[in-house]
Amino acid sequence: MIGRIDPSRPRSVALGAALLGMVGGLLAALLLSFVGEPRIQQAINIEIARAGQSAAGQPEIVSRSVQKGVGLFAAYALSGAAFGLLFAVVFWTLRRSRPDVFRRALVAGAVLAGALTVAPWLKYPPNPPAVGDPDTLARRQVLYVTVIVLAAGWGLAGAALSTRLRARGWPEGRRTVAVAAAVVVPMGLAFAVLPGAPDPVTVPATLLWSFRLASLSGNLLLWSVIALGFGVLASDFERSPVVSTRSP
Repeated sequence: MIGRIDPSRPRSVALGAALLGMVGGLLAALLLSFVGEPRIQQAINIEIARAGQSAAGQPEIVSRSVQKGVGLFAAYALSGAAFGLLFAVVFWTLRRSRPDVFRRALVAGAVLAGALTVAPWLKYPPNPPAVGDPDTLARRQVLYVTVIVLAAGWGLAGAALSTRLRARGWPEGRRTVAVAAAVVVPMGLAFAVLPGAPDPVTVPATLLWSFRLASLSGNLLLWSVIALGFGVLASDFERSPVVSTRSP
């Protein structure tokens, strides 16, 4: 089923993207089980040691064995499916401005990866679960979502600008520079205006950045599987003999 994605049918686009998202999520979880989970455990151990006796004997709502096992893979599979559906919406929205299926998949994946992963990572990079004040959670969530909304808006605006400039005959080099400037400059100003992360970081810098880079790599792997996998499968379907014999 996942090997046959018809880019002209919304149901096929949504189903194929969701399934690829689940596959990408499982692969990301597999990667993070090796490069991310050990860092999380180290951060938890540091926080427990600092909390001392007050943390001893407190029951766990979800055990660490479940969190780093079934819980990790289930969470990434579900979030991957959700990301796949978002990808399908953006892919379908761009169908008229970008008829080439593979390029459209790359643009949709780049916009979403930039908005949902890269932009918030640059401004508010993630911390291990044991790091952070619970009282600032709401504020951190608002700031995080604000960056996502701004990045998504400018990313889609950049894609629309690229389409218009292409229609006016701009060469690819000039068009790329113009679109990059139209997206990067406003986002840079937004990053400068938005406040910094509200919580002090209390774990060693090496551990912190190892976790952050692991988190980024897992999410980029997920988006790569969705965008590249969808682009290849949808392009193959368009070139297959089925398309030439399909009724309109």
